Amino acid sequence: MKPGKPRITAKIAGRALHPLLRPFAVGYFLAACAADLVYTQASVFVRHSVPEFAGITEWLLIAGLVMAVLAAVVALIDLLGERQFRALPDLRMYAAGSALVMALEVYNLHIRLSIGADAITPTGLILSLAATLVLLVTPSQNWARMYR
Repeated sequence: MKPGKPRITAKIAGRALHPLLRPFAVGYFLAACAADLVYTQASVFVRHSVPEFAGITEWLLIAGLVMAVLAAVVALIDLLGERQFRALPDLRMYAAGSALVMALEVYNLHIRLSIGADAITPTGLILSLAATLVLLVTPSQNWARMYR
C-alpha cells in the first residue's frame, strides 16, 4: 500500500465497490433526465403526451435511487473503516452533492408517484435538470481517482 493512500474497506475480489456502484446511479439519473426531455419534446411536437416515458422515468429514478443508496452505504463503510478517508480533499463537497442529488431525486419520484404524468412538466423536468447540474459540479473525479 502506498503511503498516504487510505485502505479500502468495502471491496470484492480486491476491487473497491463504491466506484463500481456510483456510475450506475449516475447513469440511471442521467437517463431519467433524458427521458424527461424526450417526454417534454414529444408532447410539444405530437400534441399529446407519451405516457410510456412517464413510467420509464419512474423506473429509472427507482433504479438510480437503489444504486445511490448502495453506493452511499459502501462509501460510509469505507469512511468508518479507514480514518484517512476523512482527511481527503473535496470529501464534504462530494458527500453533500451526492446527498443533494438523492434528495432531489427522492422528491422527484415522490411527486411523480403522487401526481402522475402531469408532474413531469415542468416540475419533474426541473428537478431532473437540477440533479444533473449537481452531478456535473460535484467533484466526483477527484474522489474516484483516490480509489485507483
